[in-house]
Amino acid sequence: MSDHPPQLETIRSSEMTRADAVAIGELLVRVWPKLGVTPETRADVLQTDRGDATVPAGLESRSILIRDGDKVIGHASAFIRTVGTTTGDMMISALGSVCTDPDYRGQRIGEYLVREAWRWVDEGRVPFSLFQTSQLAKKFYDRFGCLLVDNQIIDSTSDDPSRSPFKDDHIVRYPGSGREWPSGTIDLRGPGY
Repeated sequence: MSDHPPQLETIRSSEMTRADAVAIGELLVRVWPKLGVTPETRADVLQTDRGDATVPAGLESRSILIRDGDKVIGHASAFIRTVGTTTGDMMISALGSVCTDPDYRGQRIGEYLVREAWRWVDEGRVPFSLFQTSQLAKKFYDRFGCLLVDNQIIDSTSDDPSRSPFKDDHIVRYPGSGREWPSGTIDLRGPGY
């Protein structure tokens, strides 16, 4: 990679080719290897819209990626989810699968990816981005002004709605401007991401 900002590519989930989904899946499996999880099984998830069924134009589920030649070396996904709060429904941007090929770390690839993923928040189209992260990765997100969420997070659509739908210990939000984060329980209304 060169010293100038990398070329970002955005692909809507509904328009993602199988070849692109598998190429992204190869990166995800390399960064987060799990027994029995293949690039193909990761590709299946990438080609499934995990957000709201209907969203305003321009807010469709998408993957943001950076390539070096044909190889995907950085990825982030963003999609819209309407969550339930004590102050009413809130449309938020979900952030997931942010990763960089280990051979390309230290080149600010993650920064470019999340800044593009948060563009909807920065433009005021949605008030926040909500996501989960590990303790190690939280330090990365702290640099962007992300804040821990201490609300109880539930999924009213699951068999056990009281259990958090997120797996990581840290639930974080990227704050927009002009809207207060609600207190009380947040209903994710779907599985964690």
